[in-house]
Amino acid sequence: MAALQLTGRHPLPFRSAKGAFIVMDQSSERPGPVPSDGTRAARVPRAPGLAVVSDPLRLDKGGDPMRQSWSASLADLQGWLGIDSAFVRASDAVAPVFTPWAGWSPAAFQNGGCAGLPEAQFVASYCIDHARGGGSDVMLISPHPITCAAGPDDVEGEGERGRELGGLPRTDVLAAMIRAAAGEGRKRLAIIVHARHRAALVGLQLAEDTRLCPPGTALDILGIEDALPQLMRAQPAWDAVIALPDLRGIVFTLLAETTGVRGPWPMLWYGRGRAGQAAGRLLRVTCETDGKLGGGSGGTLPLDAQALVLALALSLRVTGLETGLETGELRAAGRLQTGWARLRDRGVTTARRGSDAPYACEVPEAEFIALLCRDAAVSQRPHHPERPLENSQKSVYANQTPVLRLVSSNRADL
Repeated sequence: MAALQLTGRHPLPFRSAKGAFIVMDQSSERPGPVPSDGTRAARVPRAPGLAVVSDPLRLDKGGDPMRQSWSASLADLQGWLGIDSAFVRASDAVAPVFTPWAGWSPAAFQNGGCAGLPEAQFVASYCIDHARGGGSDVMLISPHPITCAAGPDDVEGEGERGRELGGLPRTDVLAAMIRAAAGEGRKRLAIIVHARHRAALVGLQLAEDTRLCPPGTALDILGIEDALPQLMRAQPAWDAVIALPDLRGIVFTLLAETTGVRGPWPMLWYGRGRAGQAAGRLLRVTCETDGKLGGGSGGTLPLDAQALVLALALSLRVTGLETGLETGELRAAGRLQTGWARLRDRGVTTARRGSDAPYACEVPEAEFIALLCRDAAVSQRPHHPERPLENSQKSVYANQTPVLRLVSSNRADL
């Protein structure tokens, strides 16, 4: 059964003759511009747009059962947020695979990728932590090894040209990675490659392409040798780093060391985007880890409260952007991030995260989730949302035009 929904300020629901649930918006007009004499012009009618969206937050939990600790904490978060979440069968390919308990090491991307590495076009993990001094927020992106030419025989050109391009991702994948970072409002981007690749990438003039890099975006292209001093700074020089698969381990290790974010990072896997999607389609959500806590090649990690909260928030954000709705997923993502930041600001932390607050209180991972769900954070200081959530709210909430949407649903009451 399908449901038609016209989003707006004053919905009036009714049922069609065929039983489809329809929500119509009364506000089909908007005020016209105010002339200089102070009188208001006639109202200007606006036409609704038509789009197709899916059920909110349909996630595939994979074929392996999750650990009880992850399952219980995820259920607590779902109940607290009041999100309409439905886990589907692993064979349902339309839903992203949500398995933040699966840990992948950056070393899994080296040498063409380890056995069993999930397919994707590129991956993006998030080095995010909240601190009273500002914290960390860096997006680490890499092309999947299968999108990179293995050597001179796999690329167009011969001789020196082939040697320069061998090992680089396809141009469309490179563009999708840049759009993914720029789409989150990240202004300082870096592409880190082997020294032999730099001249070829500079020749593509990526920074001059405003379709990839909006005005105000700085894009640096560096060899790994030149990037090392910047990566070892106390404050990262960039808010998004694109690293070749073979260099991902070096960049991950240095960022984890300099920022202090040594626990698992939420990791998003993207495939080729649908029509109208610039940055790709979300395929799965896992975590990236150095392997010391387990995982490394998709193995199960012990519960990590921050990884679960941020992974769920990022999943909600992507789902909200795909549907284009003002309510639901995006608001839940913002609530998750704000509650987590306020707990951290209060000094509540876990053994693997630490805190810079002089009044830090270390609690078990499951207790951190329980405190979050009880709205135990009392800090009233304003919190700056992390870039993935901040930009999505600006881009979606600013659009007040009602939109007609076809919403798929399997619920029996429709």
